[in-house]
Amino acid sequence: MLRTSRISVFGNMVLSLLKIVVGIVSNSLAVLSDGLDSASDVVTSLIILIATPIISRPPNSKYVYGRGKAENIASTILSFVIFFVGFQMFIAAIQKIFSKEIVEVPSMLAIWVTVISIVGKLLLALYQFRQGKRADSSMLKANAINMRNDVVISVGVLLGLGFTFFLEMPILDPIIALLISIYIVYSAIGIFRDANLVLLDGVSDPSVYQKIITAVEQVPGAYNPHRIRSSHVGNYYNIVLDIEVEGIMSLTDAHRIAQKVEDSIKQSVDNVYDIVVHVEPRGSEHTGEKFGMSRESAE
Repeated sequence: MLRTSRISVFGNMVLSLLKIVVGIVSNSLAVLSDGLDSASDVVTSLIILIATPIISRPPNSKYVYGRGKAENIASTILSFVIFFVGFQMFIAAIQKIFSKEIVEVPSMLAIWVTVISIVGKLLLALYQFRQGKRADSSMLKANAINMRNDVVISVGVLLGLGFTFFLEMPILDPIIALLISIYIVYSAIGIFRDANLVLLDGVSDPSVYQKIITAVEQVPGAYNPHRIRSSHVGNYYNIVLDIEVEGIMSLTDAHRIAQKVEDSIKQSVDNVYDIVVHVEPRGSEHTGEKFGMSRESAE
């Protein structure tokens, strides 16, 4: 992830500086806004560079599950950075739209730098997404989504600049910037939501519970999977559940069934960090259970 982030920092820094300078020189708020968005990508990649060594540290007596959730904390910080940039652009665009000053048509230089930005961002986004999928990293995937958004934004800027030149309507430039800012804010909210789902011990795919139940039911002698809890440690599932076995069974046999349940779940669910199986006598009462899923609640 470090090498991927370094490439992202360099690429975004070049594109950001290019668009900010050209946006100012060509009098295009849309291109300037696009450049500021790319600047936020530089900050994004720098945060990833800082978080990656933390994530890779092994578990210890203080952090027995490791520091995998540092990735989600980093993604939350990224969402705030992206949101701030988007909101600032929103304010600037509103001010320019309602300003009484005469708005000039941007120069052709704005179009050329936007074309360069589209090509560069597309290559960076594809590279980030491929590396994020390979490493199963939510940070890299979030950054790739942000860069993909940048490609869409730059295409919108290019179309808007084209209409601005052909129709000679300079007011279109701040309107495009306004639309870009709304899109960026929306993307930031999505990244924040996904990151905090993990921090609050939620799961993005609730169907994992049905997979766990099905895996338990495939083990002879294991009954009534219940109080099933699943959370994330980084990008891996941490699973805890209760099962029932025959009450007259020996501890050795009960342990053997529990081990088979673990193996069955690992075959059905990808990226499992750890599984804890609590064994109870068959027919035990389960009144007042506050946490976890059962067969009934998972349906």
